[in-house]
Amino acid sequence: MERLLEPAIKVRGEISLPGDKSIWHRALIIGAISEGETEIVGEPAGDDVLSTESCLKQLGIKISRKNGKTVVSGNGPKGLKKPESVLDAGNSGTTVRLLSGVLSAQNFESVIDGDSSLRKRPMNRIVTPLSLMGADLIPSDSGGCPLSIRGSTNLKPISYNSPIASAQVKSAMILASICSGVELELSEPYPSRNHTEIMLRQCGVNIQTEGNSIRMERNVKLKGAVFRVPGDFSSAAFFITAALMLPDSEITLKNVGLNPTRTGFLNVLKRMGADIRVIPDENGSGEKQGDIVVRSSDLKAVTITAEDVPSIIDELPLIGILGTVADGVTNVSGAFELRVKESDRISLLIKGLQKIGISANEFEDGFSVEGGQKISGGTVDAGNDHRIAMSFAIAGLASEKGVTLKGAESASVSYPSFFSDLEKLSE
Repeated sequence: MERLLEPAIKVRGEISLPGDKSIWHRALIIGAISEGETEIVGEPAGDDVLSTESCLKQLGIKISRKNGKTVVSGNGPKGLKKPESVLDAGNSGTTVRLLSGVLSAQNFESVIDGDSSLRKRPMNRIVTPLSLMGADLIPSDSGGCPLSIRGSTNLKPISYNSPIASAQVKSAMILASICSGVELELSEPYPSRNHTEIMLRQCGVNIQTEGNSIRMERNVKLKGAVFRVPGDFSSAAFFITAALMLPDSEITLKNVGLNPTRTGFLNVLKRMGADIRVIPDENGSGEKQGDIVVRSSDLKAVTITAEDVPSIIDELPLIGILGTVADGVTNVSGAFELRVKESDRISLLIKGLQKIGISANEFEDGFSVEGGQKISGGTVDAGNDHRIAMSFAIAGLASEKGVTLKGAESASVSYPSFFSDLEKLSE
């Protein structure tokens, strides 16, 4: 589907965002392997989360809606049942990687597959550490989905130094540890998202953390909990970008998740000179949240290195968009991970920028964009990647002639109402 994003004079108003899908995935899966009921309170979060829910139902988990809440009836760490058919993860790499940890420790075989985009995403990053625990996972010839898992109830404890900082790898191993009842020690080169650790503590799990390392005891028990899902920070980032780029703009984003492992984008924007105010509000579930007020700003270029990347990985395409108006040259390095997301986001970003009249350079692990350029407009192919689609939608608002976006429908993966919400705020 093509959609024309016409230039806007400014963006103004107040908005609430879809629930954080990283937290939604985990809430559903942790609820499924807990004892008793788990309640999830929060706004829906798009197609990816529905994929996780569908897979869990195939695995015998009862999930219902009542009084505005999602209720997961847990069957315990070993209580899933063999699915009657292939588990369909759609476009969701999180679904595959997290469920692989759970399924590795069940007493049945299963297969997880997804759409053509998901099949291109690498799964060896979880296959390798889970195999070291004794799991039997067989990816496709290309190293991705369909992923066959021969579950085993006899996984072994492991001490693992992960070569990458990945919350999905970490979470897959934690879930395998819980479901198999074995100890786990894991360290990462940099801190990654810690939603899983926060949520497990709510379920009564004593998970020990020190620096970039975690330790799980054997035979932990999970009890049902209440998870309150804040608005998705990565979704907020698109509106933040629009407000910064367009003159005379001001937006308030309500009840946004402010987990420090997710908000590296705010830190980078402050280095760029952005006018942003955060109003914290404790939601009682361990996850920080609050309102974000952002106003138009004169920005300066920034340099992003590997140490910055884990907490800003989803927002890096927006750094490229912002780089067009910043004073100086914006440089990003240490971000090879962008090439193995839903698409090769480095390639799509640079090609897209060039299509709309921007001079930008592509490197193996990053990119550079010279500031002070005018976004003339043009046609951009989003490559069926929701974050690329939404990033160039913002570029369209800040352009001179508008941006025609191919694959705009991919935004529904994380934010089904994105375009209508953007239209409400645009003047």
